[in-house]
Amino acid sequence: MSQNARPLGGATPLVTRGFGPADYGCLVLLAALWGGSFMLIKTALPTIGPLTIVVARLVLGATALFMVMRLRGLRLPAGLAGWTPFLVFGAVGNLAPFSLIAWGQQHVPSAVAAILMAAMPLFTLVLARVVRPAENPVTAGRIAGIALGFSGVVVLVGPSALTQAGGGIGEMAILGAALCYAIASLYAERVRHVPPLVSATATLTSGAILALPLALMLEQPWTRAPALDAVLAVTLLGVACTGLAYLLFYRLMARGGAVLVALNNYLIPAFGVMWGMLLLGEEPSLNAFIALGLILCAITVANRRKR
Repeated sequence: MSQNARPLGGATPLVTRGFGPADYGCLVLLAALWGGSFMLIKTALPTIGPLTIVVARLVLGATALFMVMRLRGLRLPAGLAGWTPFLVFGAVGNLAPFSLIAWGQQHVPSAVAAILMAAMPLFTLVLARVVRPAENPVTAGRIAGIALGFSGVVVLVGPSALTQAGGGIGEMAILGAALCYAIASLYAERVRHVPPLVSATATLTSGAILALPLALMLEQPWTRAPALDAVLAVTLLGVACTGLAYLLFYRLMARGGAVLVALNNYLIPAFGVMWGMLLLGEEPSLNAFIALGLILCAITVANRRKR
């Protein structure tokens, strides 16, 4: 599902109680893994096509989760009726956003992609208001948060999106991925009855099944000669940033619920910027840091609870 999990449209308190150092260590590791995915995609793109990266990521992640699932004695859904919601979930929550991110990163630095993905909770707030208006009333905090988040996106994308042919196309693709994650987070209600590990494995498997024919037809990956660093990057992306990250995600959900996991919304873009600077030599502009601050403030303001 999404790399930025949060309660569906509800307010999120930013301080959690009763969690030990190990829980917060897992939280930081999860954010580091998901934040690092942007850097790994950027590393793989010169010699591996975007859709091929998506297929490899989904296959490796699903394989890792499947092995853990079987060790725990769990089974995948049976029959078309059991798989249908996961095929939809895999298309909206994995195939579409993973493809948009990989394609968009051909045009934008990994740090910028990580910052733009932080807009996902704000999209969720807007969509939750439309889908469940009674549960998500309009408040001054939410309006202010959405306005701040939008201003952050405008600062980051800049006037080129409006003044130049093709300007901002990569940024728009990343924002499209964030919107897909927001839609998937609302659709997740349909599979809440399924054990989380089974749900994650089935979703990644469905995404891989849908992505494979597209990659074969559009990119013909057998015609490319991927570099060693690209192969290593995709392997880490699938096993660590997808498979292991989902295991950490569900451990945190079991321990602290959405309250604890929602803190990733603040950590992931920061890690994304850090990995891009340290390992890829990226130098984000002043606008990127201003946009990061605006978007993180937007999430804080939109999710504040009245005492």
